[in-house]
Amino acid sequence: MRLPLVAVAALAGLTGTFGAQAADLLRGPITTPAPIYQEPAFKRFFLHAGPAGLFYSEGAKMQAGGFPIAGADVRIPNAYTFAIEAGYHFTPNFAIGLAAGYPPLNKVEARGSLTGLGTLGKVDGGPMALTAQYHFTGLGRFQPYIGAGPALMIIFKDHDHAVTSLKTDHALGFTGQVGFNYMLDDNWGFFVDVKKVYLRAKTQGYMGPVPIKATVTLDPMVVHTGVTYRF
Repeated sequence: MRLPLVAVAALAGLTGTFGAQAADLLRGPITTPAPIYQEPAFKRFFLHAGPAGLFYSEGAKMQAGGFPIAGADVRIPNAYTFAIEAGYHFTPNFAIGLAAGYPPLNKVEARGSLTGLGTLGKVDGGPMALTAQYHFTGLGRFQPYIGAGPALMIIFKDHDHAVTSLKTDHALGFTGQVGFNYMLDDNWGFFVDVKKVYLRAKTQGYMGPVPIKATVTLDPMVVHTGVTYRF
């Protein structure tokens, strides 16, 4: 018995519909894949700006009238300032950065056998550093880096206290650096940067009529954080 053509067509349509539904059930629900973070476009220049703290590992060797002062030492309290680092990328991995800040007022206090003299002097100055940096890539928004290079402690002004006619020389040293950027988009992010700076400064003056000379170990750790801008 032959089925009418209309019945054959209807049967074929039902078969196709049920077949498609069965295939959909086997495949499961259709989901949209989560967006994948894309590395931002390569930008050569960067700026870091924000507050910085200087945490000193200080010490001193002092002389009075050319003779060592046994047990003499100093203390330099922590100092806080605003700092900027400007940098340039030669490649996505290799960059240089120049960091400097508003010079804080550093108080030098007498310690050891000189305890009781109070504040020996105050110094307006702070370190700046030029570092070669390696930036790690392929970690998405989190972008760590390391660096190293020369550092310079620039002294702008000395202030007398127990020591008069105080004069402190600029000091050249070395710094190591670790930090990271966390980028919010192609241009903006935030950073944390830590530098360990190794510095020895020479200073001189008078304590009463007696000439005083000292070699002061500074060795500050500079903790810098704030906003990153790339362009």
